[in-house]
Amino acid sequence: MCAGISFHIDDINPKELDKFFTRQEFEKQRKGDQVQTMFWQDKPFLPVDEPEGVKLYEWGNRDRMSKLPKTGWARLESIQDGRWDWLNPQKIWIPSLMGYDKKKWFKTPRGLTGIKVRYHNLTRVYIVTTKADRSYLDLIGHDRMPVGKIIYN
Repeated sequence: MCAGISFHIDDINPKELDKFFTRQEFEKQRKGDQVQTMFWQDKPFLPVDEPEGVKLYEWGNRDRMSKLPKTGWARLESIQDGRWDWLNPQKIWIPSLMGYDKKKWFKTPRGLTGIKVRYHNLTRVYIVTTKADRSYLDLIGHDRMPVGKIIYN
């Protein structure tokens, strides 16, 4: 799948980062000119490339009371089967540099594919996954992989 990503902070408006980080948290997550975000953090988020620049959105849903799918990932097959249609999913590009899964980092030089959904006043983004190819399965150890170009370290 992809439990975390890293991305460049140069293109992010500091006000966007302030929505998700205190100054101390930001310095902890910052790795040089990159920021890491993991799905298990308190308020996970993903960057999304939009016409007005890169914006940050909450990653998936972990709120049991919300009607949104309780996950951070959307299977490509379920999108194609129409299971997400009730949320009018919009295809997005997540400008990631690296992905993280099963304690292993891998490069995502062209970013990853995701979807952005809206339900009432909630907007969330999900990483799109597909069945893992043999390389991902052997090197990372997961049967699902994010949609995008992947280079293994």
